[in-house]
Amino acid sequence: MRTLLHPLLRVMLRIFFRRIEITGAERVPSEGPVIFVLNHPNGLIDPAFLLCLAPRRVSFLAKAPLFRMPIIGSIVRAVEAIPVHRRQDAGADLRKNAETFEAAQAVLVRGGTIAIFPEGTSHSDPKLRPLKTGTARIALGAAAGLPAHWTLEIVPVGLYYRAKQTFRSAALLHYGTPFSVDRISVARGAEPPAGPVRELTTRLEHALRGVTLE
Repeated sequence: MRTLLHPLLRVMLRIFFRRIEITGAERVPSEGPVIFVLNHPNGLIDPAFLLCLAPRRVSFLAKAPLFRMPIIGSIVRAVEAIPVHRRQDAGADLRKNAETFEAAQAVLVRGGTIAIFPEGTSHSDPKLRPLKTGTARIALGAAAGLPAHWTLEIVPVGLYYRAKQTFRSAALLHYGTPFSVDRISVARGAEPPAGPVRELTTRLEHALRGVTLE
């Protein structure tokens, strides 16, 4: 079903947006594990851009309530999204995020790619909100379990909409410079140390600020 959805979503994006500009795609590693980290200004439109226009096949982390919606739920499952259980969502069981981390890390250990919105929510603020630590925790755990010949790369991605509520406006998808995640010792299923998590989260924030307009 994913192969059917991609052309449909791509056509819908081209209809809604008069101009879509993509820059920096040549920076995306052609193989090996990659985490795309993005700002989140436009709800479900944001993942559609990367799903349809990224040079690699991507699995998204998406808030768990989407999986319970009749139509949206079918779509997020079809594109192999991974549910994230957030404190602000009614009835959320945060213990299930252990399964989320395990599923995301499994994709990376196989050499695949995932995409995360580390702010944790979509918003219209003129600048980034503070990043959650989940991206760093997933990255450090996955990097620890990679084969010796692989490194985990993080690619910051900036999304910009000239007038996101306006039909036939313009959008920009910009890939920044990748950076490697340092490999530290993390036991399988264990949490990485707080220090490296803070350091990587700070590095992620600096990288995202470099590809977004503030």
